[in-house]
Amino acid sequence: MLKITKKQRERGEKERERTIARVSQDEELEEHLSLLSAEDRSAVERITREVDSKIVEAARESAKELKMIEEGRCPECGKKVRRFLFTTICEHCGWSSFLRPQQGRTMVHLRGGATLVCEETFCTPDEVLCVTDDVVRYRVPRDQVVFIEFDWPEEEIGERRTQLARQEQGQCSWCTRTLHGGDPEVRTTFAAFGLHQERYLFCSEKCQESFQKQYATRIHRDCYHRDCSKCNECIKRFEDTSYETFLEEEFVH
Repeated sequence: MLKITKKQRERGEKERERTIARVSQDEELEEHLSLLSAEDRSAVERITREVDSKIVEAARESAKELKMIEEGRCPECGKKVRRFLFTTICEHCGWSSFLRPQQGRTMVHLRGGATLVCEETFCTPDEVLCVTDDVVRYRVPRDQVVFIEFDWPEEEIGERRTQLARQEQGQCSWCTRTLHGGDPEVRTTFAAFGLHQERYLFCSEKCQESFQKQYATRIHRDCYHRDCSKCNECIKRFEDTSYETFLEEEFVH
C-alpha cells in the first residue's frame, strides 16, 4: 500500500483550495454575465470589447516599459538607469526593479525587533505582503517595516555573474565571430545611423575597417573620427565611451 506523506497531503490541500477559489470566481463571473445578458444582450458584448481594449492597451504599455529598460532607460522618467547584479535603479526618480533570491530567503525586519522570513515580498501602498509557497503568509503595515533583507546564497551570486558575463559576450559586427571579454584584439565603434547611438564590436582592425567602409555615417556627425563625449548629434545610450578605438583617418572614406 502506498503511503501519503504529510508534505504530499499539504500540497494536495493547497491545490484543492486553489481549485475551489478558481471555481468560485468562474461561477460568480458566469452569474454576472447571465444577469447582464438577460437584461441587455449587447451589454456583454460591450464589456468584452472594453476588456479587450484594456488588455491591448496594457500590453502596449508593458512592451514600451520593457523596451525602455532594454535601452537602459527608466520607464517612469526616461533617464539612464544603473544596473547591478540583481537590481536596476533610477537615481533620478527612484524607480527600481529587482530579482528575488531563488534559493535564499527574504527577511522582513519589523519595529520592536521581530523578523519575518519568507520567499518573497510584494509592496502595496499600505502593506508588505510576505509570500511563501505561493501563499500570502503575512500582511504587514508598511510603517511597521524597518528594512527588508535578501539572503543571497554565494552560489546564486556566482551563477548571476557568469550569466551576465555570458551576455556581455557578443559577436563581431562584421564577420559574426564570437567575442570574449578581455580579448585585447576586440575593437569598439560607437555610431548613430538613426536617432540613437549604437555600439559595434569587432574581432580585429580589419573587420572594423571593412564595416566602416561599407556603412558610412552622416557627414555632419563624423562618428568614426569623433569622440562621442564631445558630440550631441544623437540620443546617447552609453555613458562610458572611453574605450572606443579609432582607425587612422586614411583608412575610412
